[in-house]
Amino acid sequence: MELRHFVRVIALIGVLALIGSACTSTASKESIPVLTEAASVDLQARTFMRACQDVLCVGTPMYASDETPAPVREAIKETFTDEVEYLSESSLEAIADTNGVFDSGGTLINVGNVHRTERSDVVGVDAWIARGLYNVVGRTYLWRWDGSVWVTTTPDAVDVTVTTAVS
Repeated sequence: MELRHFVRVIALIGVLALIGSACTSTASKESIPVLTEAASVDLQARTFMRACQDVLCVGTPMYASDETPAPVREAIKETFTDEVEYLSESSLEAIADTNGVFDSGGTLINVGNVHRTERSDVVGVDAWIARGLYNVVGRTYLWRWDGSVWVTTTPDAVDVTVTTAVS
């Protein structure tokens, strides 16, 4: 009888383990890919595009820092149909009018590196968007791993806190 009781207990533990594993989130750390340099560059270029879309920059001159790494520049060129001019800080000052606004309503977008968030399946990329020397907004754009690709998301959708800066 004791052996039969032991088998029942083991069977019950096995069933509970199966139920528990079926109820766990699919966003486990094991399912999140290692963030390679190529994936980071892709997310930076896609963040550039998201920032542009947020401020309706199409049809105006587009600028980025001349310190933007070459792989990010190439990725932006592949995904962004408009011409992006890479300028130094002094060049930006030269194209600004007396109020600090860039010529022809141009927009400067600089994207930072990809960084992890408090969720293992969500990363962020900071972008600084400027319409002039004194009109700058900093935003964090979020990307969530959906099991196969990084998709756009929002802080509310994934319950991740971000900070926005305005000057």
